[in-house]
Amino acid sequence: MKQASRTARFLQAVPAFAGLDEAELERVYACTSLRVLAKGEAATMAGAPVEDLAIVVSGRLKAREGGSSGYEAGQGEAVETPAFFRRGQASATFEALRETALLLIAWDDLATAFAATPSLVGSCLSHALDGLAVPAHRVRPSPRLLVCPAGVNAHLDKVTLDALMLALEETAEVRILRRETFGGNLPGALSFDDPAMAHWLQEQELEFDVTVVIADGSDAAFAADAVDEADEIVFLAQGEASELSAIERHAVERRGPERCSLVIANDGVEMKKAAGWLPPRPYRTSLFIDFSAPRATAQLASALLGRGNTVAATSTGVYAAAILGALQAFEASGAPPTALAAAGSAVLPAGMLACGVTLAEAEDLFRELSNPLLWKRAGRAEAGLYEVAAVDAVLGSALAGLDIALASRPFAALSLSLSKDAPAVHCGGGLHAAVRAGLLPPGHLPPLILEDGAILVSGECETEALLEAADRLSPARPVFLHPAVPGLGASPMSYRQAVGGSQFRLAPFQSPGPLDKRLRIETVLGAYQSRRRRSPVGPHISYAVPVAEGVSPMDWSEWARLRDAAFDWMSAEIERSRATEVR
Repeated sequence: MKQASRTARFLQAVPAFAGLDEAELERVYACTSLRVLAKGEAATMAGAPVEDLAIVVSGRLKAREGGSSGYEAGQGEAVETPAFFRRGQASATFEALRETALLLIAWDDLATAFAATPSLVGSCLSHALDGLAVPAHRVRPSPRLLVCPAGVNAHLDKVTLDALMLALEETAEVRILRRETFGGNLPGALSFDDPAMAHWLQEQELEFDVTVVIADGSDAAFAADAVDEADEIVFLAQGEASELSAIERHAVERRGPERCSLVIANDGVEMKKAAGWLPPRPYRTSLFIDFSAPRATAQLASALLGRGNTVAATSTGVYAAAILGALQAFEASGAPPTALAAAGSAVLPAGMLACGVTLAEAEDLFRELSNPLLWKRAGRAEAGLYEVAAVDAVLGSALAGLDIALASRPFAALSLSLSKDAPAVHCGGGLHAAVRAGLLPPGHLPPLILEDGAILVSGECETEALLEAADRLSPARPVFLHPAVPGLGASPMSYRQAVGGSQFRLAPFQSPGPLDKRLRIETVLGAYQSRRRRSPVGPHISYAVPVAEGVSPMDWSEWARLRDAAFDWMSAEIERSRATEVR
């Protein structure tokens, strides 16, 4: 019965079964069987009929050929679901990256269950119609996490490693594997290649939330095998040699940079020295962590394991103050964000929090931006835009030294690239540039032009890309925050309303992209943003933070009222959701 209760929950990863009640779920579970694949063994063959629905209980499958080539399915994910229910053919060959346990449902057995329990058909269909269009959220705490040293000839520091392991063990049920765990090459040692050993390891994996494998350069073969089988790879940096090690190169080649993270222990390490580690490492994220601080290591463990809140936030102009209040509510509730992604003006509070600035300290910058003298100095009615120098001086002073790549929590910022006609994701570089690109509604500040020629404006409408970025930062389901009134997108407020000018002209906008240069910049950017507006879909929790009617995105004097109202509202929502979970 223990095995049944432990594995039946994986059925809910299938959209058709996601809403079944306990009795219906047990009826479907009675149709299942458990199968263990050896490393390299195929679960499906491209072009072959899909007679069994395969759900990953532990391990990982990778599509080797077909339309889904390269895609990986981890714990809780089902493969070829549409083909199974439509009685079609597999679109790809899925092979096991390591010993993988599958929960299988044969079509004939499911059809027999439908015949015996007719109500089950209606329950499945009602959820399958929506579920096949919008996949259910993955049940994917990282089942296998590899920890390695970063840099040539580097070794894992025992104090740092112990601090990380303690944080992981306090966050989840953790199993730790090392080469010496199984006796290395000593007589009588257990071997990973032994089938009986592989099945025993598979059975043990089901008992834990995560398996942590520890490897360094002392055993290259073991480290290479561990890389091939890992779901997430964390490289701990403490030495001075910034060149990639053989393990790092192998990890980037075989598993891709999106599965690799660099964690720099900042005990006595200067920020400039740490920055030397970053240029040669194309990793998904880099973190600058003080392992002597329990709170910092706890946040790191939560982010790696997909626990806590991954917050994706977007706003325009002073509505960032509402995001500030909402983030303060999460911090005060004891459930702080473990990873953050932000677009538009929300980059301001979210980025400062991710880089280690308290939200109370972030309020000082909002106070500076609320100074009417700032905008009076910046106003240039004859040009139709605000003068950026005065605003940049304030941002540059407040955000000096804050680098996205050296954040203490996983963080990504989004803007909109007019030169590429696509969202731009900032995973490194100074926070100042990301904040500047999205600080004001389109048409009020000149676009930000980077050294590489990229032309960036606010990306507050790029919600789809924002949620994708949040999903890459952590396995946790994103919490999506955005202001509710007057909504996302370009503000209808004109420059005349912003500065009170009665006579002014708008300068022509010079763009190397496909935009019409004859259009006014305000018209170009406003229409461009509005055209890209869309409601985000997919597996996330959404909060529309109320904004008082009559408050425009440029009413910086209203920032404290927006923050306080959002804090109270978000605190009440968090308490309400907790009460619902208890019931």
